[in-house]
Amino acid sequence: MTLAIMAEPAPLKSNKDGVVLVGKTRVTLDTVVAVFKQGATAEEIVYRYPSLNRFTISC
Repeated sequence: MTLAIMAEPAPLKSNKDGVVLVGKTRVTLDTVVAVFKQGATAEEIVYRYPSLNRFTISC
């Protein structure tokens, strides 16, 4: 049996203004990074931004 490891692309997309959004939400990557730099865990970020889920920010 062979184990195939495949990388999944990050769930990011740019809007028409060039702002990077996380997943299929309106939460910007800059927002998530800023909150993370302030010490928030993945769980805290999901709590603050309920449109995100644990899988979209733990990549």
